[in-house]
Amino acid sequence: MSLLALMLVSAAASGALMWATMRGQTQRTAEKRPPVLASPAPAETSPGASPARPAASGDAVFHRLFIEHASDVLMRLDRHWRRVFVSPSCREIFGYQVEEMLSWAPFQLVYPDDRGALLDVLASLGPREPVREATWRGVHRNGQILWIEASYRHVAGDGGVVAILRDVTRRKLAEERLLDARERLERMALVDPLTGLPNRGAFLEAAERALTPDHELALLFIDLDRFRPINDAHGHAAGDAVLREAAARLTRELAREPMLARLGADEFGVLIRVPNGDPGIAARARDLIRVISAPMRVDGMTLDVGAAIGIAVCPRDGTGAAAMVRHAERAIAQAKRAGGGSYRFFEPGMARAMEQEAALGEELRQAIRRGEIVPWFQPMVRLADMTLAGYEVVARWAHPTRGILEPALFLPLAETAGAAGELFDALLTRACAVAKDWPPHVGMAITLSPRALHDEALPAGVACLLAATGFDGTRLEIEITEHALLHDSKVARDVLNGLRELGFSVALDDFGTGVSSLSHLRELPFDKMKLDPSFARASVQDAANTRHLTALIGLGHALGLELTARGIEDEAALDRMRTLGCTYGQGNVFHAPAPAVTLGQTLWRWKGPVASP
Repeated sequence: MSLLALMLVSAAASGALMWATMRGQTQRTAEKRPPVLASPAPAETSPGASPARPAASGDAVFHRLFIEHASDVLMRLDRHWRRVFVSPSCREIFGYQVEEMLSWAPFQLVYPDDRGALLDVLASLGPREPVREATWRGVHRNGQILWIEASYRHVAGDGGVVAILRDVTRRKLAEERLLDARERLERMALVDPLTGLPNRGAFLEAAERALTPDHELALLFIDLDRFRPINDAHGHAAGDAVLREAAARLTRELAREPMLARLGADEFGVLIRVPNGDPGIAARARDLIRVISAPMRVDGMTLDVGAAIGIAVCPRDGTGAAAMVRHAERAIAQAKRAGGGSYRFFEPGMARAMEQEAALGEELRQAIRRGEIVPWFQPMVRLADMTLAGYEVVARWAHPTRGILEPALFLPLAETAGAAGELFDALLTRACAVAKDWPPHVGMAITLSPRALHDEALPAGVACLLAATGFDGTRLEIEITEHALLHDSKVARDVLNGLRELGFSVALDDFGTGVSSLSHLRELPFDKMKLDPSFARASVQDAANTRHLTALIGLGHALGLELTARGIEDEAALDRMRTLGCTYGQGNVFHAPAPAVTLGQTLWRWKGPVASP
């Protein structure tokens, strides 16, 4: 014998379709005919007549089979809710015999926490509300908690109750598992799996609720400095470790603030209270930059990571998540332009400036791809015998409507627009195509983008580019400015060492204007230093400038470096630089920067100011 469960489509009295469940017990006859449901057959009727009710004996058999083989527990309770009848299925569901259940108190099988609610259901039964349903927890003989779905019907004659109890434990557990899985998915949708912080979606939801006119809060947009070069040079595992460490530091620092989240690759968002106005926010921003900028130990390496922060204040700068995040992003763009380790407050004029900058940035990228960024060349002369040592590459934008543009008008834009690397590659490629046919003793110098200095893949990239153009790398000099070294001497050292190992020489440009020149010269592998043009342009009668210049040149000689005097505009400045011991000279006194078509192949000896080399 086995249970049979079918889902039937039934027609309600209204004609609508409804689902119904039929449970029955199958029996096999002695003649082994196909099994049939164990219910009595209806009596034969004549055509057109109403079906006759089963005979009394048939009723008794039907009721007995129904009660004995029902999968649900059937109960009859008296007016005091004492059990006066329990079907045998109680053994399968609860593990108790019928006699045991009849002898117990009404709520003995009910889990204690659910007894009050069930009592309310039974108490409400009566002529006005004859049917009630309830779901409660029961206790099996073995201690297992069961989920019971019960239907109770009031008996009008004696005030008793008929109950049908169904074990729905499996279904309930499946529903709980499904609910748990849904909740986990919902949590995952709002949590960054790498750092465990709320993600951008969660941050925007919290910010939308918090950034209202009656709440004074500041939204800080934090962007990690130098993350991409670390990720590219050391792999994603190292990059992930940096993000986790940054998140942990921020979490400790911001434990009492309303919200901290990871917004993107190397971006974090913070909501902070504003107890002391802008000065208090600024102090908080400086603290966060300091915390993140402390060296990080990752897989035995010490990595230097900084941060830039954009700040928008509610309600002064606006309300709502979208507007405030947009304002903070505009502020951080200004902070990054100012250099690593900076923060900026949002100002209304930033929106228009960013729109203009975005348009110019796109125009510059298109110009690079169209070949409008072209190399011009300025000679570098060996001062001892006035012979040509090489040329420095100077970028010019051959703008189709504005003419030739100086680098000061577009190089800063290339940095902020993220096009500096593309511009450097294009400029070096075109310069190498010109310089590869120069005499072997004539070198070429090119200035490196500050951002490129923090890309540890740069040396290999430059080597590949030179190999493609056929230019001898031993003739190439890479120049970097002191400004490019202000924030990451460790990464800079690795990049510069990589360049020197490939045979390139390295020069420190604009020397004498920075605040950490001595440490740079001591720690970084330079071959040459180029003096800032202001020293050559200063008056010969300026005694203080002469003392300063003499000290710098003496320092360079003591460190074994060659020195280039830039910005030499006249013969007096030339004579002074030669007398003080500079190795090379560069400036308009020799020749202003010029396009490749006007260059001679050599400049054997300088005879005084000339119009062309």
